[in-house]
Amino acid sequence: MRVANSATALVDLALKAGDSYSAAAVYSIAESKQKHQLKELMFGKRRDALALARWEHTPASVLEALCSASDDAIVVRLDKNQNTPTLAISKLYVAENQRSKSSASLTVLVAQHRHASLSVLKNIAQFEDDEASLLAVSKNLAANSEVLSILLDRFESSSILAALQKNISEHPSTSPQLLEQLYEKGDVYVKAAVIGHANCPLQLIDKALLEENVFIQRQLAADKRLNNEVISRLSLHQDKSVRCAVASNAIASNDVIKLLAVDESDVVRRVIASRLDLTSHVISRLMNDQDVWVRQKLARNPTVSFGVFDKLSKDLQADVRRGVARNPRCPVKLLHLLAKDEDYWVRSAVAYQHRTSKQLLIELADDTAVDVLSGVANNPNTPQRLLKKLTASAEADVRRGVILNPSATRLTLLPLLEDAYYLHRLMLVGNSKLKDKDKWHLCFDPDYQVRFTAFKYFAGHFIKSSS
Repeated sequence: MRVANSATALVDLALKAGDSYSAAAVYSIAESKQKHQLKELMFGKRRDALALARWEHTPASVLEALCSASDDAIVVRLDKNQNTPTLAISKLYVAENQRSKSSASLTVLVAQHRHASLSVLKNIAQFEDDEASLLAVSKNLAANSEVLSILLDRFESSSILAALQKNISEHPSTSPQLLEQLYEKGDVYVKAAVIGHANCPLQLIDKALLEENVFIQRQLAADKRLNNEVISRLSLHQDKSVRCAVASNAIASNDVIKLLAVDESDVVRRVIASRLDLTSHVISRLMNDQDVWVRQKLARNPTVSFGVFDKLSKDLQADVRRGVARNPRCPVKLLHLLAKDEDYWVRSAVAYQHRTSKQLLIELADDTAVDVLSGVANNPNTPQRLLKKLTASAEADVRRGVILNPSATRLTLLPLLEDAYYLHRLMLVGNSKLKDKDKWHLCFDPDYQVRFTAFKYFAGHFIKSSS
């Protein structure tokens, strides 16, 4: 069968298929009469309507078409579905308010929905009394500073004040003015969150310098606005979590880094080993560290010298050697050495490494470990003839590696369109190396998810052409 040459033809095909998922995929490109037929197909059976209302891949246009349903079970699923669009959420909220006061549980779902409009969130903040709904608004990323301010002012002496303060102090839209208000009235946890907030005003940083609480000090230690004197003082803090925060602070001086490189806590030294501004002295200290994860972090650090790579490539711990193999600056000479490592996990890192040569990948293709073969299949340097051979692997992970390989050609990928694993066929729908005529038969695939993805892909052609 030929590829559909118009939106109408594609929709007709979905209607003939009698499949609710295929119908959902083409709903947005259908004409008025066809949309009525598609609705009958999608929503004619309650179980189909419930499934589409719940499914995370259901298009927003279909979810909006469902929002007029009077079925409570469908409404609940629409409120929970994070793809339900803003307009539909607003309609559902209005409908729920009109029905009865017993819809508090549904209001909670609206209040926490990522597509809830500002007007809806503001309305809930101003007029609703259900505590769960109000707390949901305070955590919703769609809320702005005005909505958060309404909540804070309205419930200044409420039993939920502490929870509101916590949520608002962590909300990215909280204004500097609100943060000042929270710092003055909140507990130590709220104060710590305020200090760690991106909008925290400088005057609060100065106030926090006088605090002794560990939670506040830890947040303070990570702030890039501190001066060297404060950073040096905090690097001597008795709590390792504070010292960890200092170790991760980009403005820490060389003297502070040198001090923390010999810290008694393994966790602090691991953070130091990941920094990109280490001196040769600190690196020399860390590559002999007793903690394997310190050495592993250093092995992954792209700023270390070839001499450090060489030493760590001989480490007794496989995790460290794997770290060297995964490093984007790992010398090619060491990749040849690590390709023969006794640990398959190290060899797999070489197989995934983009600096690995074609010849070395050919050698690794004789490995028996699935993880190594998956890396070979995934590597863009792998010769095409070898990729074609790997498409016949009995291991799904290996075949998936070929599908994910940006260098795999159309001829290499064609056999995988018939792969036994539905996910692989689904992944190939969007592959740019394949032609539309190659993918067309996937509209009639046995798996509903593949059919949906294929119909949606071809429907996308007509959306683009009409825009």
